[in-house]
Amino acid sequence: MSVKRSMTVAALAIGAVLMAGGTAHAEQNPTTEPVSAVKTPSARSAIQIGAGRTDPGVGWVAYNTNGISLDVDTSSANFAGTPVYLISLGGIDKHFQLTGANAVYGATAKSFRVYLRYSDWAPLTPADAKTRGWFVNWVGVTTP
Repeated sequence: MSVKRSMTVAALAIGAVLMAGGTAHAEQNPTTEPVSAVKTPSARSAIQIGAGRTDPGVGWVAYNTNGISLDVDTSSANFAGTPVYLISLGGIDKHFQLTGANAVYGATAKSFRVYLRYSDWAPLTPADAKTRGWFVNWVGVTTP
């Protein structure tokens, strides 16, 4: 299974659990007791899923003196309503040093925005994003 497909499958599984009313906490321990599933047959047909990726290094703009932002176009998914977006940041290097890589702002059915900065507040410019080939992976899931 490809990395992209594995990531999509994992994101969908997480999204399905959360949409069904489940929760996940790091302090929970594995259990051998059966887990009950929430049955929502009518919701199954109402769920819509879309995924994509931005072009590496393209579209980043300056935000304040130490940050950058990117408007991510999700209109290709044709969402009927505003989905829950799950995102990650990819690139050549240094994206592990960033803050904001999984935070979604201003989500709509057609787009959302991401703001990034270095965790040590070092200067960050759109040229850095271009040089390092940073891009956003996204999965959107509409809820019934």
